[in-house]
Amino acid sequence: MAKKKKSVAKTMPMRMLDEKGIPYEVRQQAGKEYTAEGVAKDLGVPVAQVVKAMLVQRSASSGQGRSVFILIVIPGDRRLSLKKVGEILADKKIQMASQRDVQRVTGYQVGAVSVLGFRRDDVPTYVDKHVLELEHVIISAGRPDIGLALPPTDMVQAIGDVQIDDLCENMGYE
Repeated sequence: MAKKKKSVAKTMPMRMLDEKGIPYEVRQQAGKEYTAEGVAKDLGVPVAQVVKAMLVQRSASSGQGRSVFILIVIPGDRRLSLKKVGEILADKKIQMASQRDVQRVTGYQVGAVSVLGFRRDDVPTYVDKHVLELEHVIISAGRPDIGLALPPTDMVQAIGDVQIDDLCENMGYE
């Protein structure tokens, strides 16, 4: 007799995708993984498909009146260029958000940040142009043991107001 597949409790990103009518595939991992490389190995997919969702923080002197957080989404096989992000945002002092701020702003722990379902709704999203070149992406479900697979255009649609730009370090062949 075949074992019944254990159902997964719906996370906020799953509920948001469901509400928007955007289909996705739940990808259960064997264990908790906190890196794109670990998730890719566990699921047997290219590292590029496991997108990284990272929170950066503008400097208080950036003309915003206070520090502002921005979500950056890049392919798992690339490195974020804070210099490029700083140029785009006209803020040379942009930096990665602290672990404490990531938890406070997103509601997720570092390594399990999803592109959807933040505690705060004032976090703009920037997606690296290379993400859109992928056939499918795997986003975090908000837990370190579950990914959600969907086309990158559906991910962008789910996020809503997104800026697309070149946010990664050059890989030498571009």
